[in-house]
Amino acid sequence: MWTHPKACWKISAGFWLILGILFYLDEGIEILPWGILACIIHELGHWSVGKWYGGTLASLELTAIGAEMTMVYTRPLSYVEDTAVALAGPVCNLLLSAGAWACGLPVLAVVSMGIGMFNLLPIFPMDGARVLSNYLAPLLGLERAERWTTVISAVFVGGLLGLGGVVWGKHTNLSLVLTSTWLLWGMIRKRTMKWWRKRQKKR
Repeated sequence: MWTHPKACWKISAGFWLILGILFYLDEGIEILPWGILACIIHELGHWSVGKWYGGTLASLELTAIGAEMTMVYTRPLSYVEDTAVALAGPVCNLLLSAGAWACGLPVLAVVSMGIGMFNLLPIFPMDGARVLSNYLAPLLGLERAERWTTVISAVFVGGLLGLGGVVWGKHTNLSLVLTSTWLLWGMIRKRTMKWWRKRQKKR
């Protein structure tokens, strides 16, 4: 883990590993630079709307499952406000995609659109799971909403893994299997970290 001495920036070894793999796979395709740009715009979207609601950036961690931004607010956000923060990233990706098409940059447009739509999947730690949890919380209560969101996340990941297995068997393409495994790892990591924080608070 690399940590900036004066700021709350953390970069894990897993991030460098994934970046290296993507760089190797991207040879001759040149999608990676556009993907990095789209990811930066995505996180800036979250940050800008969070700042609008009075938030300040507490930490930014780059891990094998992506960027994990933590913001501290002067007051608790409502479910609607938190949903707006969650949706800001994908919305910025869609706006960037539209602008890229208009400027004749189809690769950037497709990559940015893909990143935006991918983050809307209702799978932890994607933005879509946060939106789903915020929608269910007023109806079911926070704990039941998180429990149902976890179940839905598991169902989606299981479905993607099954579909990836079919694609692998028919076309020898591992892309969907690897993506689904990556999502599964992200979901497990998210839930484990939450469980660990709760345990630490009880001590």
